[in-house]
Amino acid sequence: MATAATRSMKSVLLLLSVQIMFGLLHAVISEEENQEMERQLRVINKPPIKSFKTRPKHVPKSTMEGESPRLLPDNIKCPPGSVLIRRTTKEDLIMANKMKTLGLNHPTNPAAPDANTAAVRYPKHNFGARTTMNVWGPTTLPGQASFANLWISSGPSEELNVIQAGWAVFPMLFSSNNTRLLTYWTGDGYNTTGCFNYLCPGFVQINPKISLGLVLDQLSVYNGTQRDIQISIIKNANWWLQFGNQFVGYWPQKLFSYMHDGADNAVWGGLVISPSNEPSPAMGSGHFPKDGLQNKSAYFKNTQIWDGAKLIYPSRDQLALSSSRPDCYEAELAPGVAPNPVDLFYGGPGQCHI
Repeated sequence: MATAATRSMKSVLLLLSVQIMFGLLHAVISEEENQEMERQLRVINKPPIKSFKTRPKHVPKSTMEGESPRLLPDNIKCPPGSVLIRRTTKEDLIMANKMKTLGLNHPTNPAAPDANTAAVRYPKHNFGARTTMNVWGPTTLPGQASFANLWISSGPSEELNVIQAGWAVFPMLFSSNNTRLLTYWTGDGYNTTGCFNYLCPGFVQINPKISLGLVLDQLSVYNGTQRDIQISIIKNANWWLQFGNQFVGYWPQKLFSYMHDGADNAVWGGLVISPSNEPSPAMGSGHFPKDGLQNKSAYFKNTQIWDGAKLIYPSRDQLALSSSRPDCYEAELAPGVAPNPVDLFYGGPGQCHI
């Protein structure tokens, strides 16, 4: 068991690594790039204590039941008419540009050299989906990341429209190893459009209590208590994000050229990113499904497809399992039928060179 001194030293080393990376990146950006980032920051960071002019007058009726997720501490409250959004810094933009070289990609695209996935795909027309996933805190190095996501996508690979949401451990983005609520969108196959959370204009926040990047401090315990979150991405004029039974905000339809009439794919599962010269990080609980399912493996359950009017369970013959490196990460449908007929168990220890 690590001592307090050891944990403190690891935290210091992680902070120093990130600070050194920031310094190196600042040193290599040009004056033109610096001016462009300043322009982006003025667009992204709206004046504080001000309502969004694009805030919709009507929020769709909730598609989900259940308890509200744990939100902000009671002593942190937004003034009426305002919402909580983390301020974006120049370092955030530099790191976001750097991360595009790491191979973040859609899990069904094999041309992602620095990313690995274990997932299941519903390759049929849909208007979104909802799922429940258990939350873990896999260990990652500063240049790595480990995700559990729901992806909604449509279009050809070079122009792929994607919205993804779930949890991630991503020290390069957040300068910590906390597990956080994370989203990403792109309108052109992860090339020039889109970003994580609030790092570019796009996502419209409406919830005054839930902020993207929220720390998820209730984590599952191997062979112990499991902690879940519910995620929905639902089309209702725009593409809405729901966390538990709370609407967080939406991605305007105008961001996407191939998702006006719904999407062609829904995918749920795990993804890891790692430089090719480092052993890859753990995915999910860090254990294969074959090591044990109940309270041991990472999972998605109660995954349903939104058909525009109601939520439906897809049948097994409509699903396609995939794992880019079965020796490192596995994906397996649950053996049972009811009450959750399409539960996915996934994950693995990693420690292989991608």
